[in-house]
Amino acid sequence: MNHHLIPQVIRHELVIPHEVRLGRMAGGGLSGAWIWQGHSPHGPVALRGWPSVHPTPERLTQIHAAMRRARQQGLLNIPGIFCNQQGASFVSDGQRLWELTQWMPGAANYHSAPSAQRLQAAMSSLAELHRVWGESTVGDSSAVAHDSSAVVHDCQSLAGAVGARSGVSPSISERRQKLEFSLQQQPVWRSLVLGSRVDRWAMPAVSALAQQTLSHLAALGPELLGRVIELQAKPVRLQFVLRDVWSDHILFTGDQVTGIIDFGAARIDEPATDVARLLGSLEPLDHSRWLLGWQAYQAGSPHIELARVQLLDRVGTLLAAVQWLQWLVIEPQQFDAPHCQLLDRWQRLVMR
Repeated sequence: MNHHLIPQVIRHELVIPHEVRLGRMAGGGLSGAWIWQGHSPHGPVALRGWPSVHPTPERLTQIHAAMRRARQQGLLNIPGIFCNQQGASFVSDGQRLWELTQWMPGAANYHSAPSAQRLQAAMSSLAELHRVWGESTVGDSSAVAHDSSAVVHDCQSLAGAVGARSGVSPSISERRQKLEFSLQQQPVWRSLVLGSRVDRWAMPAVSALAQQTLSHLAALGPELLGRVIELQAKPVRLQFVLRDVWSDHILFTGDQVTGIIDFGAARIDEPATDVARLLGSLEPLDHSRWLLGWQAYQAGSPHIELARVQLLDRVGTLLAAVQWLQWLVIEPQQFDAPHCQLLDRWQRLVMR
């Protein structure tokens, strides 16, 4: 069960006070997080040790404040948070930040059973979360948290404004920087791909994906960069958003969304970032379905320009493929996952 990885301070601060019986280690995907499933008198729980490099204590405080506000507004597909006896929503062991949250019901199985109803449910749930975060100032410490499921404890430390404001889009600015860098580095990367760097994999698929990615970058990058530069100067609505919302983070029970999980990348940004990320993940190839999901989101949240979402989707897809090129070929990283799984994710991006 790998329970030896859980520091004693975490056992004393979170596990023992909440009478948690830890079960299997559920992993943490490619992020480097450690997650255990467990049971408590309040029901199933998740004990998570965040990667040592992120999020910061300040960011996790804001994330928890946003999650708590969503629960207060009746969004019970957002995990409830358990606090320690001092009222803190997370505990540090000196290296990692640890949290104890509700284990959400359902399965991330959209692609094994896609449907219009499930797509609309996912996008409507995202719209509702955006609406709550855009209208609220979360974490008012003078308020008393109430949760009908008796999962959330009132954490007085949760504070931070997460209402909407206007400004320059962080997503657009970051994508411009990454595109400019990628286009600048393209000749160097191409020489590495055509040289011996890929040979050590002894996998023709890697070389093929690398060359296809560089071809797409050369063909699409300059035009997309020009469009991104045009958008960068235009102020947009900014608020708290998820930023890493994709098919693996949306849990279904039947046709209903019963869980939205993994808030580690959440921060202030433009909502179109989430819309593009989730639509591109759920319906990467079926444009009519993509538009159906877009319409479901629009019905429940403030208006966002369709062209903006489409551009973020295109740029995000290209840059994600380039990121895998960097991670697996240019500056190889170690991942706790089979190479075939990593290549599959890269392949799906190149196919788009």
